[in-house]
Amino acid sequence: MIKLTNIVKEFKNRFGTFTALNGVDLDIQKGDIYGIIGYSGAGKSTLVRMINLLETPTSGEVLVGDTHLHKLTARDLRKARRKIGMVFQHFNLLWSRTVLENVALPLEIAGVPKSEHKERVNQLLDLVGLTDKADMYPSQLSGGQKQRIGIARALANNPDVLLCDEATSALDPKTTDSILDLLKDINSKLGLTIVLITHEMHVIEKICDKVAVMESGRVIEAGEVVEVFSHPKTTTTKEFLNQVSGTEQISDEFLSGLGEGAVLRCTFLGGSAGQTVISRMITDLGVQVNILQGQIKRLKEVAFGTLYVQIQGDVDAEAKAVAYLKKNGVIVNVVRGAEGGSN
Repeated sequence: MIKLTNIVKEFKNRFGTFTALNGVDLDIQKGDIYGIIGYSGAGKSTLVRMINLLETPTSGEVLVGDTHLHKLTARDLRKARRKIGMVFQHFNLLWSRTVLENVALPLEIAGVPKSEHKERVNQLLDLVGLTDKADMYPSQLSGGQKQRIGIARALANNPDVLLCDEATSALDPKTTDSILDLLKDINSKLGLTIVLITHEMHVIEKICDKVAVMESGRVIEAGEVVEVFSHPKTTTTKEFLNQVSGTEQISDEFLSGLGEGAVLRCTFLGGSAGQTVISRMITDLGVQVNILQGQIKRLKEVAFGTLYVQIQGDVDAEAKAVAYLKKNGVIVNVVRGAEGGSN
């Protein structure tokens, strides 16, 4: 559905040239809810603006559907953009227009007859749950309601793709969840491909199928959410993973006060998260286990969690515990070995 190939974006200023994107490849399938996550300055917003060519790449190719956007004339590009809706962090509503008029704006621009506006707008307001707000003005709405109007407006021209640039960053946690539930519902009902730009791991955790992690203008990891976060390869991904698991990395200071014994970081995924693996290991192996910290959450529909445990005993006890856990579907990392080493 969306394919970005070797995208480079350079900005020039009086100090020289700044490379915002450096050789980015991205492949998003039709119907995906695809999250792009990274810290501020990673290049996320620049990247999403490549998908509808609000930013033109210095080099590289942009393919949406069967169309090479970077090869289109200005007129054809404007037409192609009607099939790519966009939702912004700060809503970008026109304060002098009513809700109905705000949602109808893309229809006006596209030249849709005014007689057809009201029916289409009412359909969209019903979809986002704000039918009764049609005649109100943005100043009379809450932040969550404004964003729902922004989403309705982005859907006015029946797009195939919906881009969301930090769409929940200005909202409180409860409202964020309601907007994410709405996006998930829209994806299900309309079969829409949704691309979410965010620095909030909760957004990825709640609704995304796939994720790309960005750092310094590059995609450093990408794939299925469960796969990327169950086998993190980079420090940045591991930091975001800590947000999901609800656990922080155990510090060296904490480890030094534990006494002897191996310390294991156990990642539970899917079925293993619902099993009594630790208690069965204690019974079956006769090992002593000290549970240090942990939490089980969900990545969309898949149970996911992290548990730090200390295995009392020598290297043999450590080896047996690691083998037992792995056999039962647990991903194990040795934070500190029984002899004081770490991996």
